[in-house]
Amino acid sequence: MSEMKIPTSQTEIIETRIIPKSSCYIIEIVYEKAEETTENQEVAGVDLGVNNLMAVTTNQTGISPKHD
Repeated sequence: MSEMKIPTSQTEIIETRIIPKSSCYIIEIVYEKAEETTENQEVAGVDLGVNNLMAVTTNQTGISPKHD
C-alpha cells in the first residue's frame, strides 16, 4: 500500500518476500536464472561439512587426493 520502489536488474520476478527482523525488514527478490552448461569445462565442487572439514570432487581425469 505504498509506492516503495526497489531497483533490480531482473525483469522476470517470481516472488518478493518481506521478512521482519528486530530493528529492520529484509526484502528478498526471487527470480529464476538460466543454467550455464559445463560441457568441455573443468569444474570442482566443495561441500563444507559438520563432521568432516570438507569434501571435494572434480570432473578432471587423473586427479587424486594427496596424503603428506
